[in-house]
Amino acid sequence: MPLAVFTTTDSETEARDLARGAVERHLAACVQVERITSVYDWQGIQEDAEFRLLFKTSAERYDALAAFILERHSYDEPALWGVEMTHGSPSFLQWIDETSTG
Repeated sequence: MPLAVFTTTDSETEARDLARGAVERHLAACVQVERITSVYDWQGIQEDAEFRLLFKTSAERYDALAAFILERHSYDEPALWGVEMTHGSPSFLQWIDETSTG
Protein backbone atom coordinates (compact mmCIF):
# COMPACT_ATOMS: atom_id res chain seq x y z
CA MET A 1 0.00 0.00 0.00
CA PRO A 2 1.52 3.36 -0.98
CA LEU A 3 1.82 6.10 1.65
CA ALA A 4 2.00 9.88 1.57
CA VAL A 5 4.49 10.89 4.28
CA PHE A 6 4.88 14.50 5.38
CA THR A 7 7.38 16.62 7.29
CA THR A 8 8.34 20.29 7.40
CA THR A 9 11.58 22.20 7.83
CA ASP A 10 12.59 25.85 7.87
CA SER A 11 15.47 25.42 5.43
CA GLU A 12 15.13 24.95 1.69
CA THR A 13 18.58 23.35 1.62
CA GLU A 14 17.59 20.83 4.29
CA ALA A 15 14.31 20.13 2.48
CA ARG A 16 16.09 19.45 -0.80
CA ASP A 17 18.75 17.32 0.92
CA LEU A 18 16.10 15.20 2.64
CA ALA A 19 14.18 14.84 -0.63
CA ARG A 20 17.20 13.90 -2.73
CA GLY A 21 18.59 11.54 -0.09
CA ALA A 22 15.29 9.69 0.25
CA VAL A 23 14.93 9.21 -3.52
CA GLU A 24 18.58 8.20 -3.97
CA ARG A 25 18.20 5.55 -1.25
CA HIS A 26 14.90 4.29 -2.74
CA LEU A 27 13.08 5.27 0.45
CA ALA A 28 10.62 7.26 -1.66
CA ALA A 29 9.67 7.23 -5.32
CA CYS A 30 9.19 11.00 -5.36
CA VAL A 31 9.29 13.94 -2.96
CA GLN A 32 7.56 17.26 -3.50
CA VAL A 33 8.89 20.36 -1.73
CA GLU A 34 6.76 23.47 -1.36
CA ARG A 35 7.04 26.74 0.56
CA ILE A 36 4.31 27.24 3.17
CA THR A 37 3.52 29.40 6.20
CA SER A 38 2.99 27.54 9.47
CA VAL A 39 1.21 28.89 12.55
CA TYR A 40 1.77 26.68 15.58
CA ASP A 41 2.08 26.56 19.35
CA TRP A 42 5.64 25.66 20.35
CA GLN A 43 6.92 27.62 23.35
CA GLY A 44 4.25 30.22 22.50
CA ILE A 45 2.40 30.99 19.28
CA GLN A 46 4.78 31.04 16.30
CA GLU A 47 4.37 31.92 12.63
CA ASP A 48 7.16 30.93 10.27
CA ALA A 49 7.98 30.23 6.66
CA GLU A 50 8.66 26.53 6.20
CA PHE A 51 9.03 23.95 3.48
CA ARG A 52 6.60 21.02 3.41
CA LEU A 53 7.90 17.74 2.03
CA LEU A 54 5.52 15.12 0.64
CA PHE A 55 7.25 11.75 0.30
CA LYS A 56 5.51 9.14 -1.88
CA THR A 57 6.60 5.76 -0.58
CA SER A 58 5.51 2.20 0.09
CA ALA A 59 4.22 1.03 3.48
CA GLU A 60 7.12 -1.42 3.70
CA ARG A 61 9.64 1.46 3.45
CA TYR A 62 7.98 3.73 6.05
CA ASP A 63 10.16 2.69 9.00
CA ALA A 64 13.38 3.16 7.05
CA LEU A 65 12.17 6.50 5.65
CA ALA A 66 11.11 7.73 9.10
CA ALA A 67 14.49 6.76 10.57
CA PHE A 68 16.27 8.56 7.70
CA ILE A 69 14.22 11.74 8.21
CA LEU A 70 14.48 11.79 12.01
CA GLU A 71 18.22 11.12 11.97
CA ARG A 72 18.91 14.07 9.64
CA HIS A 73 16.21 16.56 10.67
CA SER A 74 17.31 19.74 12.42
CA TYR A 75 14.15 20.25 14.52
CA ASP A 76 13.93 19.13 18.16
CA GLU A 77 10.52 17.61 17.42
CA PRO A 78 9.98 17.26 13.68
CA ALA A 79 6.46 16.79 12.40
CA LEU A 80 6.29 13.38 10.75
CA TRP A 81 3.12 11.55 9.70
CA GLY A 82 1.88 9.34 6.92
CA VAL A 83 -1.45 8.48 5.38
CA GLU A 84 -2.40 5.54 3.21
CA MET A 85 -3.14 6.27 -0.43
CA THR A 86 -6.39 4.35 -0.74
CA HIS A 87 -7.43 5.72 -4.12
CA GLY A 88 -5.51 6.64 -7.24
CA SER A 89 -4.41 5.57 -10.64
CA PRO A 90 -3.46 1.88 -10.33
CA SER A 91 -0.34 2.33 -12.46
CA PHE A 92 0.79 5.37 -10.42
CA LEU A 93 0.29 3.56 -7.11
CA GLN A 94 2.16 0.55 -8.49
CA TRP A 95 5.04 2.82 -9.59
CA ILE A 96 5.35 4.17 -6.05
CA ASP A 97 5.49 0.66 -4.57
CA GLU A 98 7.99 -0.57 -7.17
CA THR A 99 10.28 2.47 -7.06
CA SER A 100 10.50 2.76 -3.28
CA THR A 101 11.70 -0.78 -2.70
CA GLY A 102 14.95 -1.47 -0.92
